[in-house]
Amino acid sequence: MPYVTINYQGWDTHKKHFDLMNGKLNELDRGLSTLLEDLAQRGLLDSTVVWVGGEFGRSPKIQWDAPWNGGRSHHGACFSHLIAGGGFSGGHVIGSSDAKGEEVADRPVYPWDLLGSMYEQLGIDTTARLPHPQGLDMRVSPTEADGVTIGGRLREIMS
Repeated sequence: MPYVTINYQGWDTHKKHFDLMNGKLNELDRGLSTLLEDLAQRGLLDSTVVWVGGEFGRSPKIQWDAPWNGGRSHHGACFSHLIAGGGFSGGHVIGSSDAKGEEVADRPVYPWDLLGSMYEQLGIDTTARLPHPQGLDMRVSPTEADGVTIGGRLREIMS
């Protein structure tokens, strides 16, 4: 299956987070809304998964002291991704954080849950074996037998 990856750099805001976000978020909003509208007009949105996210979130604690001047550190415990198109139904928020945005409070979604949900939407067998140079039993998507916590597929938004 064809895919496109767009790396939109500049989000590592250890310093001057709010100054940088004032520009970056406007650019992202304009670009993403244009992409979604174009895909919808061409009849491609239902067959195209649009995924916006990074490998971690930003700390809810703001570092006001120098040299950070309003920066935010990496925070992998709790963060958000956006999924659109590809047969996913829109307008849903899955899971929630605690009041401070520090920890997952409800309905965790792990990376393998998100990827597994996308694979299923695309018709990819998540239990299929993958080739491994050492002959290990590797699957497209891990299971609890692999020692990972499973939050569950995103069934509530999958068509």
